[in-house]
Amino acid sequence: MSLLGKYRKEAEKEDGEEKSVSTTAREVRSIEGQSDFISSVPNKERKSPIVSFSIPTDLRACLKAIRKSKAINLSMWVEKQLREAVEQEFPQIAEEYLES
Repeated sequence: MSLLGKYRKEAEKEDGEEKSVSTTAREVRSIEGQSDFISSVPNKERKSPIVSFSIPTDLRACLKAIRKSKAINLSMWVEKQLREAVEQEFPQIAEEYLES
């Protein structure tokens, strides 16, 4: 192993440790700042994921083109559309659970 390779591996190892520590601290701060309504559970810890569906390839290609041409954040757009759809279809449940 070259000397440069040795230093690269050591630097990567140190960076990984620093990232994990800073990520953990950031996660703790973000969890403390969240309200009771907002919670995030990693998929691997969920027994049954709430959102588990596939998107057809034609729709996926269309969304990629929209993201590229309009430079929008698709996840925020999808969340907005989903909120509006839930409010229209299930107004009583939306009133109880969703913040306006």
